[in-house]
Amino acid sequence: LEKAQRPLVIVGKGMAWSRAEDEVRAFVERTQIPFVRSPMGKGVMPDDHPLAVSAARTLALQQADVVFLMGARFNWIFHFGLAPRFDKDVKVIQLDIAPEEIGHNKPTEVALVGDGKAIVGQLNKALAGRQWFHPTDSAWRKALSKKVSENAATIKPQIDDDAAPANYYRALRDVAAWMPKNSILSAEGAGTMDIGLTQLPSFDARSCLNAGTYGTMGVGLGQAIAACVAQPGRPVIHLSGDSAIGFSGMEMETLVRYGFPVKIVVLNNGGIGPGMPEIPENPMMNLKPNALIYGARYDKMMEAFGGKGFFVEDPKKIRGALDQAMAHDGPALVNVVLSQGSTRKAQQFAWHS
Repeated sequence: LEKAQRPLVIVGKGMAWSRAEDEVRAFVERTQIPFVRSPMGKGVMPDDHPLAVSAARTLALQQADVVFLMGARFNWIFHFGLAPRFDKDVKVIQLDIAPEEIGHNKPTEVALVGDGKAIVGQLNKALAGRQWFHPTDSAWRKALSKKVSENAATIKPQIDDDAAPANYYRALRDVAAWMPKNSILSAEGAGTMDIGLTQLPSFDARSCLNAGTYGTMGVGLGQAIAACVAQPGRPVIHLSGDSAIGFSGMEMETLVRYGFPVKIVVLNNGGIGPGMPEIPENPMMNLKPNALIYGARYDKMMEAFGGKGFFVEDPKKIRGALDQAMAHDGPALVNVVLSQGSTRKAQQFAWHS
């Protein structure tokens, strides 16, 4: 790491499960090395930390010359650590509790096998006797900061777009501003989860539950219920696409039966992944298999069980509906109709490329 020109830390869920957030933060702030996080590593380091560069993830992964894989794994989420997603000559330091994971998919220069909290704690003790840290004015830090700003500017027109129906970024702007800072977020879906994890900040470890390594749909409401049981004093928000809510939506009955005050936000674009721009005259013959009923009333499902439901077609009314849902002392669902043409910012590397 001392010899690296472009060092990077990748923080994974292993650090969350080992409850190593304090040690990780001490390491990152002591070394001044920028970091990205895996989806389930979200919150181990606060998303608003000045060394967070997930908003420049492609540049960070592609150009890092030394990667400290800290409780994360080179699976499909990180394109197996291979070029062109990573530099073909990147050196890897891998911390993992499972010895069989060392060097899996990508050769490792240094292997650190054991509990993340213990190992990073040992590293921090060793750092106390050294003078080194990555320069704050390095070309690497400047390039990453510039890319973060450029990517923020790219999506700003969508964030500020009040045209109805809403796009993903406009809807999530209001959700982000509305969510209490100590919320537990459960997220699932295709575009809804992928974009949501970039736009909704997390500030604490184990406070963002999502589809994880295997992209499992149907876990979202179960995770929200578990969060209510484990942390009864904290707000629990479930963000779902209209496809994802179909996998475990009947758990709304469980929420009402137990009085769990989960607030569900459904981003409804009428499709599994992208919506259908036009509904053909004979839907049975011409609809793609990933099409769903556009504007389906998932809010009515919540009302049928005794919760509160809100249906929003105008983006300027999203925040008002969210506030009413939060004010309700039981479970509530806000069903936000999205443009069927709304999509994610252009990606250099799609998940399957």
